[in-house]
Amino acid sequence: MTWSSLYSLPILYGMAFMVYIAAAGILWLVHRLGSEELLLPVGAMDYILLLTISQYMASKIGAYVGPLVVPMGVITYSASVSVLDFLTLRYGRGVGYWVVRIAAYLQALVFLINYLVINYPPAQFWESLQAPFAAIMGVSARIAIASITAFIVSETYDVFLVSRLGGGVLRRVGYSDPVAMTIDTLVFIPIAFYGVVPNIWLLMLSQLTVKMSLVPMTMLAVWLNRKALRYAVATLR
Repeated sequence: MTWSSLYSLPILYGMAFMVYIAAAGILWLVHRLGSEELLLPVGAMDYILLLTISQYMASKIGAYVGPLVVPMGVITYSASVSVLDFLTLRYGRGVGYWVVRIAAYLQALVFLINYLVINYPPAQFWESLQAPFAAIMGVSARIAIASITAFIVSETYDVFLVSRLGGGVLRRVGYSDPVAMTIDTLVFIPIAFYGVVPNIWLLMLSQLTVKMSLVPMTMLAVWLNRKALRYAVATLR
């Protein structure tokens, strides 16, 4: 482990904390202002925005900890799970499933737009810039496919677990999120990085380690909005 790694880790977790607080804060503010009818659309937009950002952050490595590497997309993805947990606990399993489906459709739309932009014939003046641009967007497109597949599987299961488990907010999130995040990693990494990144198992271990370490932040983000939750209703749906 290098000194740069030691310095980058606190910065990384500091960024994660800010993202979590921002994601939870917008929901807290909407509830605090009494705009209950806006909680669902604002929460859904919050969730979809974080997922979309994750696609473009996934290829950026934020830190090296010994042999482990930490992709930056883990931060926004994990924060998105806290928003999905909130929506499921507040509105029930059916709404949680629909939010995941709509997000999948919109992430597919991002992929389609990327594909069309890459293959659109450039003006002659810009032809020399086409290759680097296509390389950047092409990586993101592959990551988009991996992201769509992984989060449909993992977050559908997260919605199921968090709505079926009994007990309070922290217990539900604490049990469901590690399972969902493990599934996401096992699906996402091979699709996104197989044949591109060496030692792919090491990247999987890295993602799992960081995601598990972020679970307390996910629990905190949901707990901060506990007054807005009617999670007992979700158990019946």
